[in-house]
Amino acid sequence: MRQQVIEVLKSHFGDKPIEDSSHLMDDLGADEFDIVDVILQIEEKLNITIPEEETFDVMTVSQLLEVVGNNVQPD
Repeated sequence: MRQQVIEVLKSHFGDKPIEDSSHLMDDLGADEFDIVDVILQIEEKLNITIPEEETFDVMTVSQLLEVVGNNVQPD
């Protein structure tokens, strides 16, 4: 799951280094629309639905990974 999220981030933000501590806006240059787009891409790639209210406070890659992890069903 982590690798798939990182792949989406890399495809969206290009060559910028992506660490768990990376701030989506400050470090990667995202705006609100970028974050929504990334979350939609992750939902599609992982075949999950993330409730909108869970995404409001997502500001770092680690927070994004946590929200995604909370919504992935174990096999």
